[in-house]
Amino acid sequence: MIRERLWIWVAALAGILLVCIGKVQFVSAQENQLKEALPITITSDRMKGDFKAGIITFQDRVKVVRGEMVLNADQVTVHPKDGGDDIERIVATGNVRVISGSRSSVSDRVEYIDDTEILVLTGNAKVMDGKNTIAGPVIRVYLKEDRAEVEGNNTERPKFLFHPDAMKSQKKEGKE
Repeated sequence: MIRERLWIWVAALAGILLVCIGKVQFVSAQENQLKEALPITITSDRMKGDFKAGIITFQDRVKVVRGEMVLNADQVTVHPKDGGDDIERIVATGNVRVISGSRSSVSDRVEYIDDTEILVLTGNAKVMDGKNTIAGPVIRVYLKEDRAEVEGNNTERPKFLFHPDAMKSQKKEGKE
């Protein structure tokens, strides 16, 4: 009986976690089409380019803006796919903070892999949506699959801070 209740509780928390992560990163197909048309503005104190490899590195007080999303980091490196114009992955390191509306994340490093649309936050990773927070050594967000994983290690376990009242007020305001 206790084991059955524990599994129900774990399943409920997992469901809530996915809903919260969904609110942080996932957009509808219509919003995604609008997002693709938005320009990306990157500013930094320095920029270096390896034009042969196609790698561009922005350093010191980097700010990336696309629509309402703002990313701040010490360094951002853009890696091209097969030396072409398409992006394979983007890596942000050092004091990484992403803000989009009321949602935000912080970590030491963020890597976005374009083909698979996977976002990997590592090092003091934390994702916040209002008062709700998930944290762990590694947070993987699978954007195409509408799912996320928080991975622990020997010294740190995943942590989920959930405020039921905050979710109720968001539903009342129509922010689901």
